[in-house]
Amino acid sequence: MDDLDRLYYEFVEILRRERPSVLKDEPLTFAEVHDQVIPYPRIRNRVGFGSHEDYEATLTRMLAGERDYLASDRQVQEELRAGLEEALPDVRRFLAFPDVRVWLNPEKIPPPGDIRYAPPELREGVDWVSEAIESHKEERAALSPAEAGQAADVESDPQTPLEVCPQCGAEPLAGSVYCPFCGRRLLPDVCRTCGAQLDPAWSFCARCGSARGSSSESA
Repeated sequence: MDDLDRLYYEFVEILRRERPSVLKDEPLTFAEVHDQVIPYPRIRNRVGFGSHEDYEATLTRMLAGERDYLASDRQVQEELRAGLEEALPDVRRFLAFPDVRVWLNPEKIPPPGDIRYAPPELREGVDWVSEAIESHKEERAALSPAEAGQAADVESDPQTPLEVCPQCGAEPLAGSVYCPFCGRRLLPDVCRTCGAQLDPAWSFCARCGSARGSSSESA
């Protein structure tokens, strides 16, 4: 899994929340993808880009049809690929085609919370995830009533809000629960499977590997 996979996954998740019709057959333009859906400030922390150039190079790869994630005008996609192969790669060539339309490949759209896109340590096997969940349940069962109540309080107690919004990259006012620039919640949620705290930027639980919003009862 590399930056291209992570960018595509975040792209799909944003569309799933904000423009689900695109996941069916509605096209987007290059300009819409770059300027509205996954602009650099919104996506840089979620994907982990080190620079704006890394973002543009990865976006160009995606728009060029690498790994068949997206379909578009073949000549334009060839033009983008040619730019990446130059001695000094042209990672901004897509800006010359703002109105070119692009579609998602329906065979490449992952289901919500697809474990393939979780961090590597959580993708090594579903058995590992199941064992982690059962281990946590056994630990909780071994606690005394007082200890269990204290552990529940610790797990549900909100952490300090993030200093930088994981969605838009802005620095909200100290103590903000929601980002005043994009509305993103800055306090952690709680995993419905094991009860661990979830960072607002996470799509999967770091303890048990469950997808955000899922639960063992619904699995």
